[in-house]
Amino acid sequence: MNNIKDIVEGIQSIGGDGWEAIKNIGKFLNYLMHPSLIFAGLWHYTVIYSLWVCMFVALVSVVLYALGYKKLAKYAPTSVIVYTLIKAISSAF
Repeated sequence: MNNIKDIVEGIQSIGGDGWEAIKNIGKFLNYLMHPSLIFAGLWHYTVIYSLWVCMFVALVSVVLYALGYKKLAKYAPTSVIVYTLIKAISSAF
């Protein structure tokens, strides 16, 4: 085993589970060396779920405002503004 090709072929001959473990370790090290990939993944899920979270916050604040909690009226427009900002930032990338 003098060169890298022999080492890779030796690792591949370990079996499916061994090769999958090596690939998972490689992915972990890739995320460890490039933290921007973690932030990109988190931002992706933020964009996906922001509609439902902001809609839920706005709906709850409107219902509670109707029940007499007047201080919660500011959360409905704030929720719409936050959703708009998230979508605007995500469209830039």
